[in-house]
Amino acid sequence: MEQGFQNDSIYISNGAQSSVKAAYPDIKSLCRIFGILLVYTIGIGIVGAIITTLAGDRISPAIRSLLGLLSYTISLLLTIRYAAKSSGKWQHRPVNLSFNSIQPVLIPVLIICTLGLIVGMERLATLIPMPKVVEKMFEDLFKKDVFSIITIVIAAPLLEEILCRGIILKGLLQRYPARKAIIISALFFGLVHMNPWQALPAFCIGLFMGWIFYKTNSIIPGIIVHATNNGMAALFLFFPGDKQDLLSLVGMPYYIILCVSAALLVALSCLYIHKKARALTPADKEISAVQPLSADLR
Repeated sequence: MEQGFQNDSIYISNGAQSSVKAAYPDIKSLCRIFGILLVYTIGIGIVGAIITTLAGDRISPAIRSLLGLLSYTISLLLTIRYAAKSSGKWQHRPVNLSFNSIQPVLIPVLIICTLGLIVGMERLATLIPMPKVVEKMFEDLFKKDVFSIITIVIAAPLLEEILCRGIILKGLLQRYPARKAIIISALFFGLVHMNPWQALPAFCIGLFMGWIFYKTNSIIPGIIVHATNNGMAALFLFFPGDKQDLLSLVGMPYYIILCVSAALLVALSCLYIHKKARALTPADKEISAVQPLSADLR
């Protein structure tokens, strides 16, 4: 085992040191990306609001959800385009979004691990009381229709993983130690949700998805985790209002049993992922040539 850790510690050559200096983004660039996302989100949202206001009752709820999907997708795509172009100019090479293949056996493990994480994370959102007006706003934003489901389960996992892991975390890992890079990317992931009720759970699962990206050098696991998490959130929208959390759904003492079982599942899943992902050699990992694995996350 110790020999395996030593094999993963790569000597950083002069070329690799130059890559660290040129890696995109740094903290200043990360703030700029967030600002651009904010501008696009607000600007496109205002345009959408004007359209729906002028159309009034002539626009059905489904069309409003479609406009929401288009607004979200366009704002993320424009931000991704900006970040990808900036990364390419900064590093003098086209950005690789890391759609690298993973071992198929990891897919069910990732799903099971995510379901376990959801049990713990759902209580985090309740730590900050949500005002009724905000609760009503969320209900208006996410309808029980196909376009809302596509936004939550498909568009968000794909686009946010491309931005937050495929571009941002990949660059941060080449600039900072792995632990620091993962924490910074998770903070950014929480911030892009732009509200405290989603930001705290997003930060926590962002740490997990960052670790998975670090282990596999692929955004595919993060997309699977993200889609599973959002899919469960979408599923709970179809439950009665007083049954939209696990505690209300299963009751005591079964909720305690569920939490203990979930913690055990997460621990075993992470150990399995750690073992299987370490089967990849440093030569397979572009990131490993910059940051040695054994120095940061053991």
